[in-house]
Amino acid sequence: MSDSIQIQVADSHLYPGCAVHIAHLPEPALAAAAIVEFADGSGANATCHRRAPDELELTVDGYATQRRHPVDAKHWLLLAVDATHNSWRVKRRLP
Repeated sequence: MSDSIQIQVADSHLYPGCAVHIAHLPEPALAAAAIVEFADGSGANATCHRRAPDELELTVDGYATQRRHPVDAKHWLLLAVDATHNSWRVKRRLP
């Protein structure tokens, strides 16, 4: 999907406090398809939705890390770290 949002994660999985880089965000109130690229080279499909200018919901499909460790699908809340909205941190897991 060439129109997918590209999300880079600083580790092989997401967790509270994990750093995330997003170059182009979806418009507020719109859900957008995303490709999540993890630091170990693994990847997953996802959907992201801006709840507020500094809050993003990210739903990541299940995937396997490069070491073949399975990671279940999860739903996360991310908060912007800077005014450019390129740097984010995972705040917490959502139900």
